[in-house]
Amino acid sequence: MSLYVALNTAVSGLFANQQAIAATSENIANVNTPNFARREAHFYSDAIPNQFAGVDVDIARAAVDRFLQSATYGGNADEAATRAIADALSRIEASLGAPGDNISYANKLDEAIAALTELSANPSSVAAKADALLSLQAAFDAFARTGAAIAEEGAAAVGRLEQGAARVNALLGEIYRLNQVVQDSNGAGDLLDQRLAELSTYLSIDVTRSEDGRVEVSTAGGTLLVNSAGYRALGVTAGPPTAVSLSSVDPDTGSAAQIAADISASIGIGGEIGGLLTLRNVDLPRLQALVEASARGVATQLNAVYAGNVAAGASASSGAALVLEANGVFSINPALLADPASFAIARPTGGATAGANDGAGAILLAGVAKSLEARAVADSIASIGSAARNADLAAETNKAIAADLNARASGDSGVNLDEELSNLILYQRAYGANARVIAAVDELWQSLLQII
Repeated sequence: MSLYVALNTAVSGLFANQQAIAATSENIANVNTPNFARREAHFYSDAIPNQFAGVDVDIARAAVDRFLQSATYGGNADEAATRAIADALSRIEASLGAPGDNISYANKLDEAIAALTELSANPSSVAAKADALLSLQAAFDAFARTGAAIAEEGAAAVGRLEQGAARVNALLGEIYRLNQVVQDSNGAGDLLDQRLAELSTYLSIDVTRSEDGRVEVSTAGGTLLVNSAGYRALGVTAGPPTAVSLSSVDPDTGSAAQIAADISASIGIGGEIGGLLTLRNVDLPRLQALVEASARGVATQLNAVYAGNVAAGASASSGAALVLEANGVFSINPALLADPASFAIARPTGGATAGANDGAGAILLAGVAKSLEARAVADSIASIGSAARNADLAAETNKAIAADLNARASGDSGVNLDEELSNLILYQRAYGANARVIAAVDELWQSLLQII
């Protein structure tokens, strides 16, 4: 081997190990970077007979287990969907108060029943009548407060859907642009995986990859979202029912043209957007109907009893309803609240004319507490609490599953500090060995030059 060939061999080893050291240093620097695939140095011989003999290196991203990565996308989507639902239901449950707060509509109805019972013992007291009426009003206010909390969560869900759709659209645009360069850039591959991981928290996605690293992304139902040729954008219609539309986007101008008015079925129930759609279109309407039905049942029973009551000294019912309804919200007749003395709590028997205010009607009003409708009130409270607890348990379970899947994926293609430090020592020693060869060749050249 000539000195020239030896020198070229050592120089090639020097540069190859220098690149390997740089790649290893990059790995160590990104040990905590999400979705970073470690860089692997693949050395191979590079020689021209009688002219050059050496080594070169190819720095590539570590192979990612695509099956495991797909599982992490599904885990992320499930966690985000259940957490969106659980957070909303927990806030609705909080509007009922903690045990002992006695602010739920069931507690307030119990207080109203107690006030009616006290009124039956002192039927001539206008103050007792006013207290009973105000207690009933407080009960229906509590129904309305819970209904308002549900409606507020519905409005908030629409806002979060709009924010989520905007972020999804931005991610789809970035994925399209990364698709154009990923075949030539390891960094673009990392960014692409990061964008896909974030996208999976908003939607359940299916990802198809080509050999050069480009991806095609669809919803769980098969609706295309982005590929190397273009991308699409989501839109939100509040409804009801709330819908998510799909538009094609011109990559050059950014102009959009709607191609589907509602792809909610294709989105499914995964991801934050899927969870919010389920919350908005299924869970919240069900709870709203449950609370309204509970309030209506009690109001109907109270009005049925009140219709048979008369005021003191009257011989017939006043004909005015005790509870009024407006757009699903119930309240005590404002005329009675303004004039509690007119609250009819006498109950004539056997067709006799009511004389003194005997309070029998108040006892019958209090007896509504034993009706099926009153028991349904307590059941509705339990249903709200059960729904919130079940949603929270599902969210915690999916969080644990997603964390485990992401940890496995990171361990498969991520950075192991022990391994990287060992490689760093190996490449540094190889670099030093090649440097010593260069130094030895230099000494030989110097000796030859002195001889000449």
